Formats: sequence, C-alpha cells, structure tokens
Amino acid sequence: MNEKSKAWTGANLGLPERFVRHHPSELMLRALFSKRYCSLAPDIGRSTRVLDVGAMYLNNLVPFHDRGCQCYGVEVNEDMVAISRQAAADQNLDVTMQAGTNRDLPFPDKMFDILLSLNVIHYEDDAAGLIAAMKEYKRALAPGGRAFIVSAGPLHHLRASATREGANRYRIAAEDDFRKGQVMAYFEDETDLKAMADSVFRDVATGRVTETHDKAQVDFLYAVCVR
Repeated sequence: MNEKSKAWTGANLGLPERFVRHHPSELMLRALFSKRYCSLAPDIGRSTRVLDVGAMYLNNLVPFHDRGCQCYGVEVNEDMVAISRQAAADQNLDVTMQAGTNRDLPFPDKMFDILLSLNVIHYEDDAAGLIAAMKEYKRALAPGGRAFIVSAGPLHHLRASATREGANRYRIAAEDDFRKGQVMAYFEDETDLKAMADSVFRDVATGRVTETHDKAQVDFLYAVCVR
C-alpha cells in the first residue's frame, strides 16, 4: 500500500457518527442519464453492469441502483471498503465492493457496461500512469461500454494552488488538505484529456464545468469514452 492509499482513512475524512446520504454528481447525471448533453451517453437498463472506481459513499451508484442496474465498486484499501459497505447497508443498496485501484481492478475482462471514475484517475503520478489507468478501464469494459472520467481542471482551487513539477505532474500545497505534499497527475487541459483518451478508446467526447463561489472555485474536465 503506497502513501496515497494510506492517507485515505475514516479519521482523515472526518466521518460523522451517523451516516448522512450524499447526492450523485450533477455532472454525471447530465453526461450519462440525458441524451441532451453528451453525444455518447449510454443506454441504461436492468441488465447494465456498473463499476464505480473510488465508490466511497456510493452516491454515484444510487441512480443506477434505482434503475435496477448491477452495481459494483472498488476502494483503495480495506478501511475504505468497509466505509462503502457500511454506506450500502445504511442505504439498503445491493453493491459488491472490493479493494482495487485505477491500474488494478479485481474483475474479469469485458465485465462492465459503464465504468465511473470521478476524481480518482489523478491519483496516478504522471502521464504514463494516466494512460495505464485508462487501459485498465478499457480492459474491464465490454465492447461498446463507456468509461466516464472526471478530473480537476486548471482553475480548480486545489490544483491551482499546487506546485507544477512537469507535464501532468502537480504537488498538492494546500495547508488544510490531508493530501498536502502528494503528487497528482492532472490532465493539462481538455485537449490533453481528449488526446490521451483517444489513444486508448474507440470514441471520445469531452467537456468542462467550472463553478465560481465566494470562497473557492471548482473546475472539472470530463470524458465519456467508448471501448
């Protein structure tokens, strides 16, 4: 287990004693559940198998579970798997959870119709790690399956304050974040994300969402990738 994996614990996350349900990503709902926004939005039904990489509270699996999909998740260590399993029990969700990472998913080839990767692919160290993660995502997807990849864009407050150490390599500098000092692999911009995804997947659509608030700005790049 590397230092990035060890950093993810219930203590660092400040978990409440009582589980509070989290809501699914609005970006994901637009990109995957509506044909209005993304040209590569998938069909979703009871036979759909969905894997969430970095599932945590399972909030992004809830809309799939509500539609009768077969839901699976991975977390980076057994402590986090336990948190996800407790979240499943508290919400009466049928989700199969296992320990795994971007580049080591504990499932057979071509198993999933949809793979979710929301703000986890950047836990790699560099461009080579990003490509390796995408190749592992592709391995786990059935032909025609979709990978939904989200990562922080250039204006995101955590990334904007980071120290850039080279192409796709940033060291977190925020004093109030438990990941301070860790290296993250960010896509430089939407064009960079598209180029990397195109090198792995058959078809790719990208987008970007930026929100400005009075205390901080969030900025996300995303790609819907077809195997």
